[in-house]
Amino acid sequence: MKRQLFSALLALALMALLLASAWAAEYPLTITDSAGREVTFTQPIERLIVTSSDMAEAVVMLGAADKVVGITETIKNKGYYFPDLKGKQSVGKWNALDYEMIGEIARDGKDTIEPDILVIGYSYPDKSYGIYGVEKGLEPFENIKAVALEFTKPENMTREVEILGQILGKEEQASDYIRWYDERMNSLKDAVEGMNMPKVYVEWSSSGGDLSTLGPGSAFDQVLRAAKGYNIAGSLKEDYPKVDWEWVVTNNPDVIIKRQTQPTGHTQIGWESAPSQEAIKLESIRNEILARSGASAISAAKSDRIYLMDWDIMNGLDQVVGATYLAKVLHPDADLNPEEVYREYLARLGLEYPEGRTMVYPELED
Repeated sequence: MKRQLFSALLALALMALLLASAWAAEYPLTITDSAGREVTFTQPIERLIVTSSDMAEAVVMLGAADKVVGITETIKNKGYYFPDLKGKQSVGKWNALDYEMIGEIARDGKDTIEPDILVIGYSYPDKSYGIYGVEKGLEPFENIKAVALEFTKPENMTREVEILGQILGKEEQASDYIRWYDERMNSLKDAVEGMNMPKVYVEWSSSGGDLSTLGPGSAFDQVLRAAKGYNIAGSLKEDYPKVDWEWVVTNNPDVIIKRQTQPTGHTQIGWESAPSQEAIKLESIRNEILARSGASAISAAKSDRIYLMDWDIMNGLDQVVGATYLAKVLHPDADLNPEEVYREYLARLGLEYPEGRTMVYPELED
């Protein structure tokens, strides 16, 4: 009996070793990042510098928070999402990195830089803070790799998670997240299949009379299509086109969504449910839209379908959460439970769901 038990345990141990070796990356490892660049790694990556909260979400989700040695101020400001990262060394702003600090971190008190460090940045080839700008900033330092992985567009999400899993030796964790992501996205699409597509105007920003929305190349346009909505700016050429209010009135959207971002120093997820001071501020923003010239004639105003959304859940690995909330806004009768999806997502990050908070205002009915 003991011999049989020993043999069984030995077989299980051998199986575990085989599975581990199957997941292990072989070096040199070459990947193609989201800017189409081939990047080759000669050894495992043990140190990470992440430049956006979307990238930080992916690293934490894959269980590699312990590898992070540098973050931007954006990540520090989302300490409620990243309790294990908020105390890490700052390397500047997401669009203005401190390359000298990155170099100091990479040297780690030594004369030479061990090639086990990676900076994760944006693609944006035409921007100074895009990956080519990052490469230029890192030129004075040897052995610091940089890759472009954004985690903003649904069409690239699973691929980027797979690539990050390869780089970090976290393929199993990446596959596990992708399975959950695909299940939730497929459930969303099934729930809205066959439903009418409401016309949607999303207000990215407003300053005086100047408005900007989200066009066909934006991540939101892809999320909106998954949620079965029609983007009234989908025929415009720019990703972030400028429009005026008269254009909005003329296009007569069925739903208006106002993008909201959390202020610096915000310490919790979402907003406190009404009645609250946060709800009063949100209502004043909503009332400003309703007070605009011709607003009362728009279908969205007539049917009371003007919403404010916390944009933190519209990019990053929690985008599936934002997509589910958006689908429920557009299709109230759809069999969807955004709160349940968010609870599952936060549990994967090791966080608890924030009771008494909301991601959408006015709050959705159960």
